[in-house]
Parts: sequence; C-alpha cells; structure tokens
Amino acid sequence: MLVATLVAVTAFPLLARADLVSPGELSRAHEKLEGLQNCTKCHQAGQQFSAEKCLECHKELRASISAGKGFHGRSSEKKCETCHHEHQGRGFALVDWGDRGQSSFDHAKTGYPLTGKHAKVKCADCHDARRVTDPAVKEVLSKGRKSLLGAPATCAGCHFDEHRKQLGDDCQKCHEPANWKPATKGFNHAQVRYPLTGAHEKVQCAKCHVPVTDPDGKHSFPQAVAPTYARYKPLPFALCSDCHKDPHQGRLGALCVTCHLVEGWKVMRGAQGPGAAFHEKTRYPLRGAHVQVECKACHGPFQGQVKGVYKNMAFAACTDCHQDAHLAQLGKKGLPQAACDRCHAVQGWVPVRFELAEHQKTRYPLEGAHVAVACDRCHSKDPKMTEKVPPAMRAEAQRQHRPLKVSQFTMEKKVDPKRCSACHRDVHQGQFEKRMAVDGCAACHDQATFTKTRFDHARDTKFRLDGKHGRTACASCHATATGKDGKPFVRYAGAPVACARCHADPHAAQFAVKKVTECAACHGVEEWKKLKFVHTEPFTTYALSGKHEKLACEKCHPTVKVGRLDIKRYKPVPRDCQGCHADFHKGAFRGYEP
Repeated sequence: MLVATLVAVTAFPLLARADLVSPGELSRAHEKLEGLQNCTKCHQAGQQFSAEKCLECHKELRASISAGKGFHGRSSEKKCETCHHEHQGRGFALVDWGDRGQSSFDHAKTGYPLTGKHAKVKCADCHDARRVTDPAVKEVLSKGRKSLLGAPATCAGCHFDEHRKQLGDDCQKCHEPANWKPATKGFNHAQVRYPLTGAHEKVQCAKCHVPVTDPDGKHSFPQAVAPTYARYKPLPFALCSDCHKDPHQGRLGALCVTCHLVEGWKVMRGAQGPGAAFHEKTRYPLRGAHVQVECKACHGPFQGQVKGVYKNMAFAACTDCHQDAHLAQLGKKGLPQAACDRCHAVQGWVPVRFELAEHQKTRYPLEGAHVAVACDRCHSKDPKMTEKVPPAMRAEAQRQHRPLKVSQFTMEKKVDPKRCSACHRDVHQGQFEKRMAVDGCAACHDQATFTKTRFDHARDTKFRLDGKHGRTACASCHATATGKDGKPFVRYAGAPVACARCHADPHAAQFAVKKVTECAACHGVEEWKKLKFVHTEPFTTYALSGKHEKLACEKCHPTVKVGRLDIKRYKPVPRDCQGCHADFHKGAFRGYEP
C-alpha cells in the first residue's frame, strides 16, 4: 500500500506537466492519443513531426502514395501537418475544405477530373461505402471511421451495366460523360461479324435487337436505370430464316440467297445460272447452290482434256464430283456413313443437318450436360489436317482447277468414351488418381452437372464433419493452390485433420505434449467454449474444494502478454497457499507444522 501511494503521489506532477507541455487538445478523431505518454506515436523523439508515423495508422494511404496515385499520391506536399492541423480542440475539423466548403474541392487533383454530367453529381453518390473494393479502405470503414478514399474510377464501378455484360466493360468506346444517350462516339455495324448491307441498312435497330426484361436489375446495386435492355448477343444470323419467316415453308431449301438478294426481298437473281433452263430437261436438274455453278466447273475441259464431257457423267453421289473434305474420317467412299447428304444439302455446305438424334446413333450418345455442348468443343480443329491430304486428291483438285477444301474438324475421336479424362482435364491435379483408376470421375460426378456431386465426407474420407465442422464452408479447410500446369485447383487430398493444423493454439502450447496440443481432450466440436475439462483428475491433480470451488478462474489463471497476444496462463501456476495468498501472520507461524 505504501509503495502504491508513493507511485500515485510522484506520478501526479508528471500528469500535470503533460497538460502544460501539450500545445493543445487533440481532435475528436485522435482523442485516444491524448497524454504525454502517447506523443511519440505521432512525433519522432527529439525530431519534427513524422509523416511516416501517420501512415502507421492510416495504412489505407500507403499504397496510393507509393504508386503516386490519387490525391495524396499526386500531391507535391508530403507533410501531413500542412493540410491537417492538430491540437486545435475536440471540435476542430481535420480536413479544411476552404470557405466554400467541400463543393469547392478541385477533383482533378485526384487524377480523375469531373467532366460532363459527373460535375453535377453529389460527392456522397460516388463516395459510397458499398462501392469501395480496396481492402485497406474497407477495413477503415468497418471500424466506423469515415473516408472518401476507395471510390471507383471505372464506369462499371459506379454504374449498372445496362447492356448486361453483352458488350464488355469499356463503356467509353461508345459513351462519353457529357451525355449517356445517344452514344456520341457512335457504333459502326460494319466492324462486327454481320455488316449491314442492302435493305438491312434501313432497318431500325429494335427490329433485330428486341428489348428483353431483366427482373433482377431493380434489386441490384448500383440499380439498373431501365428494366429492359436490347439483346445484342447472342443473335443468330447464319441463315435468313434466323430473322425472316420462310414463305416457302422449307420447300426450296434453307439457303434464301439462292434466289434472293439482300438489296430487297423481291430482287431476284437473274437467270438462275447459265444452264439452269437446259438442265431441267436432264436427269440431274440443278438445285440450290448448284444453280450458280459455271458449266465448266462440272463439265470441263480440265487439264489433259481437249473437250468438255457432257454425257455419261456420274452424279449418284456427291463424291462423284466433290472431294471428301473429311479425309475418310467418317468412312471410305461408297459407305452409307460417309454419304455427304447425311449432313449437307445442295442449298449450301452450311448449316450442317447433323442433329442430336443422329448423334445418339454414334458410339457416344450425348447425355446430361453434354447435350448442350457446342460441337467444336469436342470436335476441335486440327491445323495439320491439310497436311494429311493424299497426293492423288491434291493432284485431282489441281487438274480441275478447284480449290482444295478440307475441313479441319476432327470427326472421329479415337478415345475411350467411358473415361472422362479422354476429353476433360483433371481439375484435381491427380489427388484422386487411385480412385479414378477404378471408377473414373463418375465416382463423384455425373453427366447432368459437374458441380453436383455424390461425395459424402463421412463415407469417403477419414474425417467426419461433426458439430460445427458440418457447417463450415469447404474453402475454410480446402484452400486453393497452383498446380504444375500453372492453373489453380482446390487441395482436397492431404487436408489436415489435427486441430492444431487448422486452428491457432490460444493457450500458447501450455498443454502441448511432444509439441502437439490435443484440443479434443477438453473441447468438443459442437461448441468450443463448452468444455469437457473439470478441475479433478485425470485433467489436473489439484482438485478445487472449499471456497476455491466458487472462485473465478481468472483469480488463479491471469491473462499475460506473450508477444502481441493476451494468453490465459494455466502453466505454471502456484499450488501452495503462499503462492497466491499474502501471509497475514507476517511469518509468525513460519516453520510450524501441525
């Protein structure tokens, strides 16, 4: 008691002098730093004020200042105290906006000048905490502090994408801040895959790009301006019938350009080919794209011929005139499966008529999600396919002065249809190699959807998910790593099962045996704070009795500082009376044994 009194008496003058030394009361934002003992948290001892000290607390500014971005990074003034004055009292504002207030701030100094309609927007509309993505600034806001930092500088950061991600994120390709509508930079339809020609040039945009209602736009942030949007992608345009109704109801084929021109529906092609009228009298009347073929393309004369051939010509099969563009992948010439008209029509080489029903007759019927997969995802292009053309086929094309047309698509894939790995990359990077060798991917996945699995953590692993573990997100234990191919994957095999491998030891290894702490000895998976521990054996040899039973745990197990952590001390603690209690007898019974 005497020592405590002396400390209190001697400390009083120091506190009094601290008030006299301080140049003034701190602002409300920094009031926790009041007092002489906190001076060095902002000031270097024996030196001037340090901007580095400011950045130790205001970490959200360090990255932008280092990168020379934003208002603080671009400013030539590097002394914080020049703009932010302290020791002026609790009510003093640390940001001085000037006589005209916050609206007078020159936003161009941040590197993002406010032009056009941006100049009229209220500060709070852009500097909204919901728009902030910078982790450092989000941490500041989460603590109840205010900040104008972290506002997005991209269109998508503030505005809802009215095109619903159809046209990419670069809004400035078409729009300017001066006015959103119309798109002042314009849009050139000639630069897309379907340039407008002929009568299409006069068609209103909405005729092809019909409005679509988006029920989710009004619930988003930022909120959509309009509940509808124009459909730009995907739009079919390979055939005229993708947009126009076929008045012939398919009787004349799918290729409208055989007879019609884009300049107008009623503008017909001239004589429909030089020999169309004559050919109607032969055994092979011209139809579809054959109408536009020149006579010499079929009749010659070709190289090595003096006159063209018009009689006794073969025409029963397409390959009597055309080369096999698939290089016998579908079968040898003359076999039914190699017949061109199984998939192609005389109206045009494309579109192909090989539909789902035909695919179901192959060695690999499509099931589940495979039904919706685009053909070229499995039948990929092989640029070297042209190199496989037989010399005889190449020579015949040269003799007839025809271009050598070869499809680069691989049609017959020589893979095991029962093994997913024949087409799909192992996204698990070999973690389940042994299991896949027996059952393949089908052990957990099916063809309906890849994300829905048959995996059972209790059945398929050695670690049951009981208690709170059953409610824990998978990613909490199974982290993402980078594989040998440089692609990310989720690590499942080898995930830790010991408590200490996932959870920090709040007891700082006080209960470790051979450097391993067995948490389950005292704790259960249902509730961490619901203990199995009781103050008797086998947990401890010091049983609580008498008044010790009602004593609060922290009376004997105080909190101590271990590095930067506050830890409850359980070992070592005194077990004899004098280790915890003061000797009120002042040694009078020292050495006494009853």
